[in-house]
Amino acid sequence: MNLSLDPKTTALVLIDLQRGIVGRELAPHSSSIVVRNSVLLADALRSKGGPVIFIWVLMLALPVDAPSPRGSTSPPPEASELVPETNAQPGDLVVAKRQWGAFYETGPNSICATDSFARSL
Repeated sequence: MNLSLDPKTTALVLIDLQRGIVGRELAPHSSSIVVRNSVLLADALRSKGGPVIFIWVLMLALPVDAPSPRGSTSPPPEASELVPETNAQPGDLVVAKRQWGAFYETGPNSICATDSFARSL
């Protein structure tokens, strides 16, 4: 299969590549594989002039609407940091969200509402 994307109208959106999520055991792919593949895609799109957007959750700012599956312990402050392996570059867009959903009532929702990103995404 051959896939052709125009970097002028394509954005790569990478969600939740932060310590508090990547540090968990993930399935069906390990977090190291997810991060590695994300970096490969980001590097490839950047090399063609396309935008890379990182969306990360402010773990300490999440609304408490259900008991935490981990009990009453709060995540450490560094849980919200992007893992350094993401290799975020100057010019990448980094957007914080304050709830689990990646778009509803968040900064990404505002970005996607613009004409240029509405066509891209």
